[in-house]
Amino acid sequence: MKKRSRALNVHEYHQVYFKGQLMTGNKKIYQKKDRGNNKLLYRCVNCGGNVVYEPSKKKMICMSCGGSECQEVVPSKEPMVCVNCGSQIPYTEFQSAGRCPACGTYQLRDDKVSYPYGADAVLPFKISKHEAEEKLKEEFGKKLFLPGSFLSQKTLEHLKGVYVPFWMYDYDSNVDYQAVGTKVRTWTSGDKRYTETSYFDVARKIHVNYQGIPVDASIAMEDGIMDLMEPYDYAELIKHDNKFLSGFEAETYNMPPDQLASRAQEKADKANRGWIREYTSGYDTLTSERFTSNNRQTGTKFALMPVWVYEYRFQNQNYKFYVNGQTGKCIGTPPRSIGKAVGLTALVMASVFIGLDGLSLLLGVL
Repeated sequence: MKKRSRALNVHEYHQVYFKGQLMTGNKKIYQKKDRGNNKLLYRCVNCGGNVVYEPSKKKMICMSCGGSECQEVVPSKEPMVCVNCGSQIPYTEFQSAGRCPACGTYQLRDDKVSYPYGADAVLPFKISKHEAEEKLKEEFGKKLFLPGSFLSQKTLEHLKGVYVPFWMYDYDSNVDYQAVGTKVRTWTSGDKRYTETSYFDVARKIHVNYQGIPVDASIAMEDGIMDLMEPYDYAELIKHDNKFLSGFEAETYNMPPDQLASRAQEKADKANRGWIREYTSGYDTLTSERFTSNNRQTGTKFALMPVWVYEYRFQNQNYKFYVNGQTGKCIGTPPRSIGKAVGLTALVMASVFIGLDGLSLLLGVL
């Protein structure tokens, strides 16, 4: 085989202007305004029951009489006290909505849902609690050696819906990329095979407008877990309304946007490299690469994303499972019951011994 290499002094220059959106839709995300209200409890005007948002019906439903969109707002000057029964509610530092442990009434913490902690946008729960339970059963129900109580209805009652705080970042990105690219061509002539390698100076300039790059702003929720929960369909983000929090737990942002901007920039850079790969896909190899990305932040919004959280305790260890409240995607690693594993092993071994004894008996007869 004879190899022939040819170097070409070709300089390819592409300037690409791309104006698009990353992980967002066409609906407007509204700027923060001073809401300044002290709304706390949504009460039924018909029976006085607690009115909550029901994902399966996409409506506010009374937990007592089943009435639809029959709520009135009951304010309170005591954000840590239940409006319904007067019991103390053990809110955590950043919690903005929750459930009274005494009477089960869902209510909002008014000092955490109004300015400056109120959200700009919300992605309402789309998956109901029952649907989330079914998703968990579908995902983990066929796993081997599961503890018997893992997916029992009694333990699944601990499943709770949580709105997780996110900062959404807008960036104007300018990317410069340079590399040496090769294109390889091979052919056969007679009994000889030839290879021609062409070299190119590759340059790309890309301008991208990103709107709504999401970064979770909760200390309690691990970053890796929330990254696995993505993507959400951000086109369904709507202007925030406190009523969507009734029936769920929620947090306001735990950290200001400037502390999390580096994670958003990492996502922007990852997306920028994706665009570069797309616009240089015609080369067989790329070497001596130089990538420069300048991301200018143009805006931020505070949004709430839905997650179902299931906590299960087994053999003095806590296991957490998560269901995306919009898509139904499940995250988590279930425990294994050693007792079940040992029992199955013993059963298999017993079957083997019985089989061998039967074979010996049969051979003895023969």
